Amino acid sequence: MVRLVPTDAEREPTTEHKRRLTELVHAMDAKHTFSKGQFVRWKAGLRNRGMPAYNEPVVVRKVLVTPVLDMCETARCSGSPYFEEPLTLVLGIIDPDGDFVELHYDGRRFEPIEA
Repeated sequence: MVRLVPTDAEREPTTEHKRRLTELVHAMDAKHTFSKGQFVRWKAGLRNRGMPAYNEPVVVRKVLVTPVLDMCETARCSGSPYFEEPLTLVLGIIDPDGDFVELHYDGRRFEPIEA
C-alpha cells in the first residue's frame, strides 16, 4: 500500500524541526548591546566553536565597529560554518590550560549574563 498523505507520526518530526529552526533564528536575530568589561555567554543552541563551554562566563574585551571576517583556510569555503561569519566581539576567556586568551567571536551568538 502506498501512502500519499503523511501520518501524524511522520509529520511530527518535521513540525518539531521547523519549530526549533524558527526558535534559533529568532535567538540569532535578537540584538544585544555589549560593552567592554561585560560578562556574556553563548545563547542556547548557537555555540559554533569549542570554547567557551555553554554557560561559561567570558568577558568582553573589545566591541568591533567593523566586523572582521575570518580568513583561515576552513573559513574560505562556502560549506564552512565560519564562511563570512562577522566577528564583532573580542572575548577574554580562560583556556583549558588556565591561561587568559582573547579570541574573536560573532556577537549575534552571545547574550549578556544578568547580574
